[in-house]
Amino acid sequence: MRIGFLTAIFSEWDLDKLLKWAYDNGFEALEVYAGPRSRHIDPDKVLKGHAGEVRRKFEEKGIMISALAFYPNNLDPDEKKRRENHEHIRKMIEAASQLDVSVICTFVGAVKNFLCYGIEESLRLFREEFLRIVDHAKDHEVKIAFENCPMGGWNIAFAPFVWDEIFKLSPILGLNFDPSHLVWQGIDCIAVAREYSKRIFHVHAKDTEILRHTLSRNGIYSRGWWRYRIPGWGVINWRALISALREGGYDYVLSVEMEDPIFRADEGLVLGLKYLKSMLGH
Repeated sequence: MRIGFLTAIFSEWDLDKLLKWAYDNGFEALEVYAGPRSRHIDPDKVLKGHAGEVRRKFEEKGIMISALAFYPNNLDPDEKKRRENHEHIRKMIEAASQLDVSVICTFVGAVKNFLCYGIEESLRLFREEFLRIVDHAKDHEVKIAFENCPMGGWNIAFAPFVWDEIFKLSPILGLNFDPSHLVWQGIDCIAVAREYSKRIFHVHAKDTEILRHTLSRNGIYSRGWWRYRIPGWGVINWRALISALREGGYDYVLSVEMEDPIFRADEGLVLGLKYLKSMLGH
């Protein structure tokens, strides 16, 4: 396995600065933010003849692009926004193909907040509209990995029972598996990693800390009883999780997503890298 990180945390940096920092600090892969007008990889520029230049910059540093990433609401209730998001996803798929990147990462989204209205309407719209994106991805030999963050009710790909419905659409649909989101939902992330091993296309390395004192006073419906942490600073058993991933055939990238409130972005990423290296015996 290689260790990388999601580059969105450094959105103001250009690609050269990003690659230099990643190389200097020992990262081997990048999950590159590729949203509209991204300073890291802009699909529009790639498709206008810059793919070779981008590939060369990564090759010079010996760093791989593990995925192109853009996380909008792909089921946005505003049809204009939804179409714009879908058009950009299509461009990102084409750019990934030109860059020899096998997977893109995104959200499913929700047409209505599922905490209030359930998932059925969003699933119906997903089945109707995502088939065209799936066909486009197939044509370009690119897989689509959905992150399992609930997004406060705005991403229905939050739990296994919904994944089962989503994956019926195509074998090229899978997970950008983030165990941190499962922890605070009470879902066993290690058991899930085993069960869905064939659908894990990419992995976010992010931990969750449970603040027991706050939980015991305020209960699960309050805020602030859990928070995201860098790997090793929460409750996840990373030895067991990495073992489950490997036993299931996953040998790709652990991509640190920096959302830890305690550390600076650069500091947290380096600490996460060191911890994961110790788990992998690097």
